[in-house]
Amino acid sequence: MDTFDAIFRRRSIRKFKTDPVSPELITRCLEAARCAPSGTNCQPWKFLVVRSAEKRQALMDAAYGQSAFAQAPVVVVLLGDTKAYRKRFRTAQELIAVGALDADAAKKALAAYQEIKRDDEEDGTVGITMNCMLAGQNLILEATDQGLGSCWVMLFKKERVAEIFNLPKTLFPVALIPLGYADQHPLPRPRYPLSEVALDEMPDRPWTGE
Repeated sequence: MDTFDAIFRRRSIRKFKTDPVSPELITRCLEAARCAPSGTNCQPWKFLVVRSAEKRQALMDAAYGQSAFAQAPVVVVLLGDTKAYRKRFRTAQELIAVGALDADAAKKALAAYQEIKRDDEEDGTVGITMNCMLAGQNLILEATDQGLGSCWVMLFKKERVAEIFNLPKTLFPVALIPLGYADQHPLPRPRYPLSEVALDEMPDRPWTGE
C-alpha cells in the first residue's frame, strides 16, 4: 500500500476485535512514528505502549467511558517531552553544522525567536503538541498499512492519565491511540472539497490545479 492509498483507506475505528497485535507490528508502527519530522529535529515525544487490561480500563475511565480503550488490545499514549524540546536550540546548531540549515538565516531566526514573547514560552506545550501530532499521524498511517485500525483521541482527562502512569513533570499526554484489528467498517467521513480549502496565491482565489 502506498502512502496516498493508506491516507484514503484510514478510518477512525472505535470498535475492535480482541485478537492480539504482535510485538513486531507494534514496533513497526512505533518506528514509523519516531521517524516523523520535528522542528529543528528536537523530537519531543515518547510512546507509551499499554497492553494490560487493567491499564486500558483505567484509560477508558479517564476518556469518559470510551469503550475502544477496553476493547483494543493496545493503546499508545503519545507523550510530549519538555526535556527534549528544551534542546531545540542545540539541535538547530547541529543542523547548521551538517549543512541542513543555512547558517546565517538560521542564526537570525533563532535570535529573533528568543526575543519573541510566546504564550507557551515557559513549557513549550504548543510547539511540542504540534510536533507530536506529526508522529501520531505516522503511527496511524503505518497501522493502516499493516491492516490495523486506530483512532486519534484527544478527549480525556490529562491529569488522570498522568496519575495512572505516574508521569514525571517533563512528560504530558498529547493523545491516546487505541490500536488493533477493526470490528467495524465505517464509511468515509465527509471532507470539504479541494476547491474550498486549497488556495492559489491569494485567499480569495481557489486552487484549480491549472
